[in-house]
Amino acid sequence: MSRIAISSDNHLDVNRLERQMVLNQQAEYLINHKIDVYIMAGDWYNYFEKTLRFAEDLQNIVGPSILIRFLAGNHEMGHGVSFDELEQDLSPLYFHNKSLKLDDLTLIGNNGWYDYSFAQGPQKEQAEQFKNGFYYDGLIKQSMSDFERTTFSINQIKSQLKSIEDEEKVLMVQHFAPHNLDLIYPADFPKWQMINGVMGSKRYMNLYQNDSRIKQVVYGHAHLNVPTREIKTTKYYNVSVGYRRSKANEWTEKTFFENWSKKLFQNC
Repeated sequence: MSRIAISSDNHLDVNRLERQMVLNQQAEYLINHKIDVYIMAGDWYNYFEKTLRFAEDLQNIVGPSILIRFLAGNHEMGHGVSFDELEQDLSPLYFHNKSLKLDDLTLIGNNGWYDYSFAQGPQKEQAEQFKNGFYYDGLIKQSMSDFERTTFSINQIKSQLKSIEDEEKVLMVQHFAPHNLDLIYPADFPKWQMINGVMGSKRYMNLYQNDSRIKQVVYGHAHLNVPTREIKTTKYYNVSVGYRRSKANEWTEKTFFENWSKKLFQNC
């Protein structure tokens, strides 16, 4: 069986981490644990080009026996890349709208998006206004609405699924959250109930829970430390490492490497 590892939301720039140190740590771990495929599921840097270069350098260090792939999170999308470019095959390592067959398992990668279906509370109708005015994603330009962009993403996944045999198993990798069951909706903080609208879309889970081939879904974006959640026959894994800042320490361990390895998805 091929060994797969997946991580998300390393935020190397926001966390002020030394690039070469992280490259060396992750490369050594992947080699020592005999990983065959490592997927970076978005939000490595606030620039697409920097994440691409990190993936390329990691691939060069580990050599051809380990496949490195990456998705773009909203932080990559904010600088140096257009919507149209994100939908192109920018690199062999870029895994958006692609699949990879490993034995009886097929990996499908998609950046994903959000449609405000997670928004709740008295301010939920203001989620799009918040996104365009105050949220990082206001930097991201696109030629369609957020609902339409999510539909576009879901149709890409449906197209990938159509090409897969009925008896095969599927592991889905995306950046944005496919369900809101682990999100926090504090009653005394209606703004946060609204902000959850930019975390993902319920439509992803609606698609996945009706396809018995999809056994595992790995995602990030929502910086949560939550256990694996099983819905029908599908297991969902949040692998986001998150921030370590004075005002927002989302790590449960002392060092980046300890948090990264603790949150890392591995299929065996």
